[in-house]
Amino acid sequence: MRIVHVLTRLLRAGSEENTLLTCAGQLAEGHEVYLVHGHDSAPEAAGRALPDLRLVSVPALTRELHPLKDMSAFLHLRRVLKQLSPQVVHTHQSKAGIVGRFAAAAAGVPLVVHGVHILPFVGETGARKAIYLLSERAAARVTNGFIHVSEGMRDACLEHRVGTERPHHVVRSGFELGRFATAQPPQDWRDLVGTDQGADRPLVIAMLSALEPRKNHLALLDHLGPVIESFPQARFLFAGEGHLRDEIAAKIRELGLQAQVRLLGYREDPERIIALSDICIHCSEREGLPRSVLQYIAAGRPVVLFDLPGLEEVLRDGQNAVIVPPGDWGGFTQALLRVLGDPAARAALAEGARHTDLRRWDGSAMGRDTLSIYSEMISMRHQHPRLA
Repeated sequence: MRIVHVLTRLLRAGSEENTLLTCAGQLAEGHEVYLVHGHDSAPEAAGRALPDLRLVSVPALTRELHPLKDMSAFLHLRRVLKQLSPQVVHTHQSKAGIVGRFAAAAAGVPLVVHGVHILPFVGETGARKAIYLLSERAAARVTNGFIHVSEGMRDACLEHRVGTERPHHVVRSGFELGRFATAQPPQDWRDLVGTDQGADRPLVIAMLSALEPRKNHLALLDHLGPVIESFPQARFLFAGEGHLRDEIAAKIRELGLQAQVRLLGYREDPERIIALSDICIHCSEREGLPRSVLQYIAAGRPVVLFDLPGLEEVLRDGQNAVIVPPGDWGGFTQALLRVLGDPAARAALAEGARHTDLRRWDGSAMGRDTLSIYSEMISMRHQHPRLA
């Protein structure tokens, strides 16, 4: 079977990792797999990891709303899909999900599937929410089915009447569980946290996420004052890359936090950064169940984060995490202060994390599960042509 995945960007964030792992599983099953990506891309890593994966660039496909570029991306993508003539197109991320599904329908692709990593209308209000909802409902009409990363995403989709007549499946965003459960801190940890040889290891708070607006690094920095004042020796490690790097670095300098906040860039060993940490945090207020949060739990680390759809599948407030209402930065700061100042609470949360059952997130099954869903959707399409 020829399968085409479509991504807005091909960088090194969670949805890209999820998609590449799905591609790997499908390649291992003997299928011909293409990955079409937009302008923001770092394809070298994907090429090294999956040499049999065929990459196609559509430069006009960008995250920002731009009618001329969006039309160009649609036409380019439709042309690519007509040439490839795949049996399945599986879109990911918001912009690629809209443009890609309409292009696939226009190219006559038999099966069009959308992978829901995040719903753009969740957490939005007013005109922006209305526009996002209108776009998603329109694209749902040319979608044969949905695959969500969490039950929370599925429920939010149905609650907002997006694709209610289509099948909705859940394939959790898996990863290599053992890699995180058994990891050790990196040998150069002193350099990473900026500690002299022989000095005690400071308290370490890690955040692994792309440096992009919805991850809220800038807002976090604005609210770190009370934490730094109470724990001046603590170190915040931001691991990840993104287009906000320069702005975040400038904010760190502006606030005089160069000693306390360290930008590590993209890491090939995220499990070692998590193993180095005492607490892990996640500041996004709008996305699905984040892979990094699951990795924190797999490593047995306490987590402080804002509430998100799907967290209830894994996290229990006060048991393996501290969950704060979205947007409550005062509550987030206070939660972080409590956990930093209470070793017994940290130990209890860590114990709860270590005993969390994550078997459903075993990455080895993702490719096979997705292929099974394709087959089910193809069968349903033949039985119920009106859903085609």
